[in-house]
Amino acid sequence: MVLNNWWANDPAEIYWMEIRSEPEGLGEYLLAPQRDGGGNENWSYSLTSYVQPGDRILHWHKPERGEPAIIGWSEAVGPLETLTWSWQARGTRGRARGVPTVGPAWRMPLANYTELERPVTRTTLNAQRSEILALLDDITASAGKPIYAPFQNYGDRELRAQQGYLTKFPAALVALLFDHPADTPAIADDRVRTARASGAQGYMADAAKRVALERHAVSIAIAHYRGAGATEIEERGKPYDLRVVIDGVVRHVEVKGSIGVGVQSVQLTQGEVEHARAYQPTDLFVVDGIIAENSGDTVTVSGGNARIWPDWLPDDGDLRPTHLRYSLP
Repeated sequence: MVLNNWWANDPAEIYWMEIRSEPEGLGEYLLAPQRDGGGNENWSYSLTSYVQPGDRILHWHKPERGEPAIIGWSEAVGPLETLTWSWQARGTRGRARGVPTVGPAWRMPLANYTELERPVTRTTLNAQRSEILALLDDITASAGKPIYAPFQNYGDRELRAQQGYLTKFPAALVALLFDHPADTPAIADDRVRTARASGAQGYMADAAKRVALERHAVSIAIAHYRGAGATEIEERGKPYDLRVVIDGVVRHVEVKGSIGVGVQSVQLTQGEVEHARAYQPTDLFVVDGIIAENSGDTVTVSGGNARIWPDWLPDDGDLRPTHLRYSLP
């Protein structure tokens, strides 16, 4: 199974698996209460607070009809937010209470949702059940503590997703389930531990990667407009990236870069939206499929596929909030 070039493009250090039934918000955010319906901490909720920008989240979907499966993946973009949420607990006890729970919740914005060409169904997993169980047993024995595995050996006869919301997804399990090029380096366990133990450095590395992606995308955009006959190109930064003159017409260009393949959405600021509506012609220039590699403190980027939306005018119907400002009581 090929994970849409995810492994080859960016071998992330931390993986998670979200388990959900509702399609609403899938790939847009993680959302979990800080306490369960009984007011107690729940590890599958609390793990949400450990997700950091740049982490990868696999999405296990349990539809009303059809077989449960890993259907896609997303990238955490942050920042982690705390908000008040009204939610209904599931299960027999939750249904018996019949009263929604209101309390603090964690919300982690996601981006670059990518559907798998071939979802990893429960049947597919159970075809490799013995290998998966052996791998999880080895990881647990080596760790000497709970690893919050994504699957359980239900009834000692089949693999099922954990009964929870969010789990860890060992990098070795990614390597087992998804094909990747032979020259792609495997992720060592010490890299995973180091990434989690050093949150501040990890965040700085993600910031450096974002800057590298943006610079690479802008350079591709500049090359494109030069090839299209631009007589002037000026880098601006805010509230748009490039000022381009072609055939005497001044165009503004908003540039976005991503490691996702065939991304269906991009992150916009309010200023970028307002500027595109106020000034025309404005182009939206998106470069996805960029390959980003970390080597120490250096980020190397290459490749990418460019798509252009000329005379771009963002419509309200195409905009979805990914960050909500909450006034603390």
